[in-house]
Amino acid sequence: MKKLERKLTLSAIIAISVAGMLGGVFVLPGIAAAKTGSSIWLAFLLAAICILPAVLSKSELATAMPASGGAYVYIERALGPLFGTISGIGLWISLLLKSSFALVGLGAYLLVLINIPPSYIKYFSISFLIFIMFLNIFGVKKVGKVQLVIVSLSLIGLIVLLFLGLPTVNSQLLLPFMKSGKVGLISTVAFVFVAYAGVTKIAAIAGEIHNPTRNIPLAMLISLVVVSAVYVVVSYTLVGNISLSELETDIKPIHTLAIGLSGEWFGYIIAPLAIITL
Repeated sequence: MKKLERKLTLSAIIAISVAGMLGGVFVLPGIAAAKTGSSIWLAFLLAAICILPAVLSKSELATAMPASGGAYVYIERALGPLFGTISGIGLWISLLLKSSFALVGLGAYLLVLINIPPSYIKYFSISFLIFIMFLNIFGVKKVGKVQLVIVSLSLIGLIVLLFLGLPTVNSQLLLPFMKSGKVGLISTVAFVFVAYAGVTKIAAIAGEIHNPTRNIPLAMLISLVVVSAVYVVVSYTLVGNISLSELETDIKPIHTLAIGLSGEWFGYIIAPLAIITL
């Protein structure tokens, strides 16, 4: 069997990890804000803090056992093949569900650019999924390079959005802070927790990471800090510019925000960025 080569650099790992989390910012904040109010930014911050112990633990495990497979490898060695297989299947299912969620968002943003019946969107989404599958088959190093470009473009687009949106935050729209009290906030933390799942998933490709002892912990911590900052600031900007009643059923909130700030032309710039990120 061909041995995996350790070619992934720190920048490529960070890009893969960030890309595994960044897509949610284009879909999640609107739905989540409807559950808790303008405290959505606090929900994202608390969710990031909650996943920090998992990040520290998994970075230690991946450093000690830098083999591809992630949780499967650690649990198989500790508890045996049966429990390792169960965890491996669980990992696969979680990625499957996360991919399905991303494709729903991709379809919503695709409708902004292509005027076709919504029922056809699933075929476009599946085509994108097949493209990503072949990209992975051709080699994870190519994935790292592609993700680096995608993440850079997405972050630039979001930074421009924040530059325009933060000065126009309306304090009246920030009320109520906790729409459903502490229970609503806690349930929203659980709801948005999935947004950070990608940060620990890079342990699954530890066998292809150059200098894993240094790069895995660094990549996990840097990507978590970057993405949590993006989620917190973007969600605050979103609820400060768009009413909660509008956000309740909006699965493309960043597009809505872009149009509200600078018109249709900016919405058409944000939509393709969302598509490639998702």
